[in-house]
Amino acid sequence: MLKGLRFQKRLRMLPGLRANLSKSGVSASLGPRGTNLNVGPSGVSTNAGIPGTGLSYR
Repeated sequence: MLKGLRFQKRLRMLPGLRANLSKSGVSASLGPRGTNLNVGPSGVSTNAGIPGTGLSYR
């Protein structure tokens, strides 16, 4: 497999609920823009950021 090759696809299921598909598996994100809860193969994580700035904290 090529190390630098990345793949990610996000599918919007409902407002605030997204399914994320990538090489490492499938995960789900729940929450409004700027903050979310992600549940996937590597466990549960939270992310908060300021929309439009690129600043975020995981």
